Amino acid sequence: MLAMAMMLSSLPVLVSCNKDKDDDDTFSYSDSEQTTLIKAFGLQADADVLSNLDSVHFTIDYDKGMIYNADSLPKGTDITGLKVTVEFLNTVSSAIFNISGASTQADTTIEYTSSMTKKLDFSGKTVLTVTSADKSRVKDYNIQVLVHKVNPDSLAWPQQWRRDLPGYRSDAIGHKAVKQGEIYRIMVYNGQECELLSATSLSQPMWNKQTIDMPFTPQVQSLCASDDALYILADDGTLFSSADGLEWTSCGVVWHTLIGTYDGRALGITGGDGIYYHDEYPRSDGFVATEVEDGFPVAHSSGMIETDNQWTASQQTMIVGGVDSEGEVLSAVWGYDGSRWGKINNIHSGKLPALTDATLFPYYIYAGQSGVRRYSRAQTWYLMGGRLADGTLNDKIYLSSTQGITWTVGDSTIAQSPYMPAFYGAQAFVESMDMTQSNGAPRRMPSAITTWSCPFIYLFGGFNDQNQLLSNVWRGVYIRMTNYPVY
Repeated sequence: MLAMAMMLSSLPVLVSCNKDKDDDDTFSYSDSEQTTLIKAFGLQADADVLSNLDSVHFTIDYDKGMIYNADSLPKGTDITGLKVTVEFLNTVSSAIFNISGASTQADTTIEYTSSMTKKLDFSGKTVLTVTSADKSRVKDYNIQVLVHKVNPDSLAWPQQWRRDLPGYRSDAIGHKAVKQGEIYRIMVYNGQECELLSATSLSQPMWNKQTIDMPFTPQVQSLCASDDALYILADDGTLFSSADGLEWTSCGVVWHTLIGTYDGRALGITGGDGIYYHDEYPRSDGFVATEVEDGFPVAHSSGMIETDNQWTASQQTMIVGGVDSEGEVLSAVWGYDGSRWGKINNIHSGKLPALTDATLFPYYIYAGQSGVRRYSRAQTWYLMGGRLADGTLNDKIYLSSTQGITWTVGDSTIAQSPYMPAFYGAQAFVESMDMTQSNGAPRRMPSAITTWSCPFIYLFGGFNDQNQLLSNVWRGVYIRMTNYPVY
């Protein structure tokens, strides 16, 4: 039997009607209390209403006289005609449903029996009155069938979460955000003056800003970071490095493109005139520069991100799209395992378009478990923005839950909000924030938890179709993760 307190879990704007309780398998009731105790409550299967409806779990709070589903039903579920099943701990003389204020069912009373087939409308107030076998005790249970007010399995970008881009200036010709170890850094350049901003958290309201005396003209969009160093290309292709972004030293190599970093090394492309080679700095023992593979992006791919999978022992990285040595815009996904590059997807692997300067980042979706109304989190790669092959800007979100092998286009629930501008060249980071529930309200978990971690997406800047720097940071979240955890 479940006896627990009730709390409502929500965020401003992202309102969900989840109400979460805790299971407590140890209880001690007097004989008189047990005579009206409901052992289990559930809904009968009805595929016309919702698949696996009979697997919805209901919490029974005897002390407060409440029965409810902690994990709310999907938005729009019709709860005006549902059949129920009730189990009692002991034989009772009667169990009467009292229905009032429902949208389709007139105020009425309906007696429950094990063979009852009548449907109940839970859109109003439903009270189940249980009378003990000897009629000496009566107990009322307020029954709620909760339905989400918003779709929890959707991506939200609330306008009130939007804020100014750190370091924004209307004359900027370069603006790039990176993460160096535990520090976020932003470089801003207007053609004459270069500024460096630093913060330890993406939600930090004020970033530390310093003016840099750069000894070269930087290609700001090439900026990338390892845990202990920053790398950037000068306008002539010379690779420079810095420990803190303030003092820069030439690495003595000239590259066509700086792709990213792996295990403390910068990875890049050298060469030109249609002949390009893989290179790295500093070069590892035994490294030999090799010509890039057919169809490999020599410029304008997405930023390189780290990935983990069950098929490889070494750390993997991934890039998407770009332009090859022939100038063709690519839809290819390439991975690097520390020693060699390999193409991950192919022409049969989904709807990923050819595009340049897209934004790639790891995040999550939730998938339903077969046969039950329960969901599990799955790591998923998101691809946003970028220029399509015809020069227009991509406004769709593409998803891969297969390590980049196959891709699908997000539907209306996983999309940019209509008030977000199309962009290319933005940077995305995911940072978790502790969410709290006052009083440690319990739920369907072994013990009460007052805090849980919710990952948020931060989308920095980018450029519009006029090559103008966009002035905002957008914060997004998969709504289900903002709700107080049920499982």
